[in-house]
Amino acid sequence: MRRMHELGSPVWGRSTPPLAALRAFDAAVRLGSFRAAAESLGLTPSAVSHQIGALERALGATLFHRQGRAMVLSEAGEALAPFVRQGFLAFERGAYAVRGGARARQIRVSALAMFSQLVLIPNLGQFAKRWPAYDVRIESSPRFVDFDQDDFDVGVRVGDGRWPGLKCTELLRITGAPVANLEVIQRLSLRDPRDLVGTRLIHDTAQPHAWRTWLKANGVDRPDEEGDLWLDSAPATLHAADQGLGVAFAIDPLVRAWPGFGERLVFALPGFSGPATRYWVVRRPESERDPKIRAFITWLRAACRDLG
Repeated sequence: MRRMHELGSPVWGRSTPPLAALRAFDAAVRLGSFRAAAESLGLTPSAVSHQIGALERALGATLFHRQGRAMVLSEAGEALAPFVRQGFLAFERGAYAVRGGARARQIRVSALAMFSQLVLIPNLGQFAKRWPAYDVRIESSPRFVDFDQDDFDVGVRVGDGRWPGLKCTELLRITGAPVANLEVIQRLSLRDPRDLVGTRLIHDTAQPHAWRTWLKANGVDRPDEEGDLWLDSAPATLHAADQGLGVAFAIDPLVRAWPGFGERLVFALPGFSGPATRYWVVRRPESERDPKIRAFITWLRAACRDLG
């Protein structure tokens, strides 16, 4: 039999660094020190140092610099770290897929709280009926999931759809719109964006510039005021507006799915809109081959079409 490298394949000993050295490097990056990495791997700090030294020699690059008593990633280390982390996560996903079990059936989703509350959760029953073998797990968070570090399958993001290295599919075109309790609108005689100057605005801390951007797009220069109300999620801002505590910044058309919207909580300035953007569903490119991810995206796009 001809040897592997004679068939045009790489000589593994020369092209791929030792797995143990990569594991030591990954642990040191994640945990912040050689000592913590050693404890997690059941090794001595000296052994971890030797493993990383071997990796540096194999790559011909310095991966850490010493700063006082701390070890800090070099430029080469910063470049390598996300690929190593992504590789180990891929190994884990592959093992789950082969073994089966709970993780192989799970679809782990990261999304903003408002999207989770108004799109994902109300439609989960339909998904479960059509694909009962899959288990959807949702984490509501304002941060973008890091697919190089976090064990998520899918993320829902707002933006322009340009995230290098990820597969992005448009879900919904959105814009911002002021909303308030009908009694508040009538009491303040809100008819124009300029009427919001001196009015208490309700802010979502996850979108601290949303109001300022919308107002500027409508020709109003209003800085954040001392009497404004700041809350930690978009659903909380809508609850506050519904209770007559001020004017909230909502996502249209998402807000139309808010329970009872159009009765007491309504658009404060119909006819005025701000900059448009989009929701996207984002995942690793290799997940396109995973039937559970394909099923989830098919269902999610249908749910968003119903909103739009």
